[in-house]
Amino acid sequence: MRFAMVKILAVCLMFSAWFVCHGGHGSRPDVLFILVDSLKASHMGCYGYGRNTTPNIDRLAKTEFVRFETCIAAGSWTQPAVMSLFTSLTADRHGRVLPNLPHNKEAVTLAQVFRDAGYATIGITANTMTNRRYGYAKGFDVWDDYSATLPPGVGLDKISVGYARGAVLSRLGLNRLAKRQPDKPLFLFLFYMDPHWEFRPPPPYDTMFVKDDTPQLKKTWQIKGKDVSKEQRERVIAAYDGEIAYCDHAISMLLDGLRKSDRGRNTIIVIVGDHGESFWERGFSGHGNNLHDEELKVPLFIRPPLDGGHYRPGAVVRGQVGAIDIAPTLLSLARIPVPVSWQGKSLEGALLYGGSVSGRPVVSETRIRDGLWQRSVRTERYKVISLYPFDSPVEVYDIVSDPEERINLIRENAVLPMDILKLNELLKPAR
Repeated sequence: MRFAMVKILAVCLMFSAWFVCHGGHGSRPDVLFILVDSLKASHMGCYGYGRNTTPNIDRLAKTEFVRFETCIAAGSWTQPAVMSLFTSLTADRHGRVLPNLPHNKEAVTLAQVFRDAGYATIGITANTMTNRRYGYAKGFDVWDDYSATLPPGVGLDKISVGYARGAVLSRLGLNRLAKRQPDKPLFLFLFYMDPHWEFRPPPPYDTMFVKDDTPQLKKTWQIKGKDVSKEQRERVIAAYDGEIAYCDHAISMLLDGLRKSDRGRNTIIVIVGDHGESFWERGFSGHGNNLHDEELKVPLFIRPPLDGGHYRPGAVVRGQVGAIDIAPTLLSLARIPVPVSWQGKSLEGALLYGGSVSGRPVVSETRIRDGLWQRSVRTERYKVISLYPFDSPVEVYDIVSDPEERINLIRENAVLPMDILKLNELLKPAR
């Protein structure tokens, strides 16, 4: 009899522990997903950049977050890249590669899964390419689009292109955090636009990295590299860096406010860029031009709940991960089952134990000039790029010996290893 009672007590204790960790709404972690448009990893201090563009995020990367050394976006412009973040699918499977093309409406989104698990889901975007009619609001209880209009009295700071400034988004995010439902955990998504062209940071960030009085170029994406002087290029980059520094400040406002709240410690936080940016490395500026690392390599920082696990703050995870791995990681940290249809893999093990990941090939896609489509597969050694209809590669790079991707091994008539031929199969889309 005593033994039976001990067994019953043990089961009750186990159930209670499980409920405290995973079941009760008071202990389930909130999730804050911070996305920054056009943010290159190579222009952040913690990734080795020479300018002090991100002092706040750099500090958090050492004290709270885990930083991933190599994260590759699923597309080199917003629509395919963000839909891949939301669906954990490559662009050929979710279909959102151009605004006028149909997309896969059956794809399960991250917000859907959180909502079905009992979360309140709120999205705040400053990017017109992620509005409701393109399918990005799927699964969100509230989807606030501040890319064109703002509530009375708020105003647009970035008038030239109609985007709300980062400080505005941070205040909106803090307002949502303050009004969160006490009986529900919260999934909050914010999409900052500041590093997106045109680069016109507010004072004092507008002159923070400017070296001379060279005038700022306008409509840089329309100017070819041969028409841009070294001084003009440096002036554009200085303005871009100023936008990053301002956005770093805006994000710190949001995180400082979260830290002061009663839910701050029990919040999963991710900061990631949707894609990178070109500065005439290959004759063009902007993004969506190619699938080279300047447009695909993005920063990734993840912070699990501070009291909820044995992770190492300040750790750096080596090896390659894909942006489609972020959604399953967030679900794993929240103890929510990952949809079987998703292609990404959870990075929870790397967060908890650090070290490195065994990088899987990452597939990216974009539409480029003259209506052409481009698709790439990147491993930790090679990058293979193909043009539609993706029958065979047109570019192959050894990114270990040639990290700037300047030597196309196909043009050099190099003998390609068998690994390249296997990667060619991944270039063939599912659509």
